[in-house]
Amino acid sequence: MKNKFDRMMLVLVCLIILGLMTSCQSQDTNSTGAVVIPTVPLNTPEPTDSPLPSATPALAPTPGVDEIHMKIVNALLALYTQPNRMDVTTILGDGQTRTNVIEFVPPDRKRLIDLDEGVEYIVVGEKVYSKTKTSGEWKETQIPASTFMGDQEVTAQMISETISDEQWLRKDTLNGKAVIVYDYKSTTMSNDIELHSRTELWVGENDGLPYKMVVDGEILSASTDPNTGESKLQAVKALTTTLVDFNLTINIEQPVQ
Repeated sequence: MKNKFDRMMLVLVCLIILGLMTSCQSQDTNSTGAVVIPTVPLNTPEPTDSPLPSATPALAPTPGVDEIHMKIVNALLALYTQPNRMDVTTILGDGQTRTNVIEFVPPDRKRLIDLDEGVEYIVVGEKVYSKTKTSGEWKETQIPASTFMGDQEVTAQMISETISDEQWLRKDTLNGKAVIVYDYKSTTMSNDIELHSRTELWVGENDGLPYKMVVDGEILSASTDPNTGESKLQAVKALTTTLVDFNLTINIEQPVQ
């Protein structure tokens, strides 16, 4: 039972790492086509009464790579500074699907629910509590809170160093909200394992908040040796879709044991 419990915990941790650090190398600027202005002929024709053709509206210029980079970093930083709920669906390379809910109230409260295994975790300060669907009882665990919260404050600089090859894709709408869709590459380190992914990020055009992420890349997966009970972490392919809600009232309190 303990091995199964640890395995489920590790899977959840992998999803957190992927959902939040979309999930970093060189940056490529986007080229824009030059506008050719026709020259005026020397012999200008006499004006006539015929109406002039209407001018074609100019298209808004595509933002530069520095601005795109800043928009992505600020959007991801909001996941660590504002209360939010993330609904995460991960499809592993072997076809398995994992569904999780992650709620966060800064600076140190988090609720994580594994809907497939029926396990729930609550983090309050330095304490981590867990409850299984079968037992229905909350118990304080020995899991360090840093396992779920990280061991240092996440800053814009930290996020900036994990992303590269940023691109402005298009304007779109998501649940009736005007958004801009960006794309970028992410490279992170977790447990000395390098993880690579490509992310599409839907950011509110008016508020700059991230509302959807689709990450195609690698996450950490834990496999348990049935003979020794030891767990091994490895990078596996996964496609993860995360929907983020910032408009909920989220309360996370220490559970009654």
